[in-house]
Amino acid sequence: MIISIHQPNFMPWNPYFDKIRKADLFVILKNCQFEKNGYQNRFMINNKWKTMSVRKKTQKICDKKYINHIIDWENIKRSTPEYVNELGLFDDIIDENLSETNINIIKKICKKLDIKTEIAYDFETNLVGTERLVDVCKHYGAKKYISGVSGKKYLDLNLFHNNNIEVEFQDISDLNKDSILKILKGEIYV
Repeated sequence: MIISIHQPNFMPWNPYFDKIRKADLFVILKNCQFEKNGYQNRFMINNKWKTMSVRKKTQKICDKKYINHIIDWENIKRSTPEYVNELGLFDDIIDENLSETNINIIKKICKKLDIKTEIAYDFETNLVGTERLVDVCKHYGAKKYISGVSGKKYLDLNLFHNNNIEVEFQDISDLNKDSILKILKGEIYV
């Protein structure tokens, strides 16, 4: 069983979906801390950030709410007219709950890209960092964990090794790193 794990990002880029595609099971981490200035409530297209505003309160991703989800979503569509049709695909799933909105966006994009990887979710735990990832891998019976490139900076590979879980770091050097919207529009092919 090959597993990849990631927080539910908002309108993720192509390498995010490559990581899903390469796994047998993709586990969405929603019981972890929201990352300020991360990708859970914003994405970049044409070198411009598109953001859904959130309260500054420290919360887990599953508890985080968008402040003005309808207004922010309409502003994103208005400021990105060349992708209004692609963004319109998500009108019915934009909600005040950040994790549910993002998960539904991820699932819809997977369907559009014909990615059939099973999606599961994390669970409440006091574990953090590598210990948490190893625990999720063990829970779902992983033999291999696919990590993003940045995992090289923080993962304790010995914890994976001690639990007989192989770690593979994603190679994104040959992947298109543009917005997923460009792929959905057909401007870029994967």
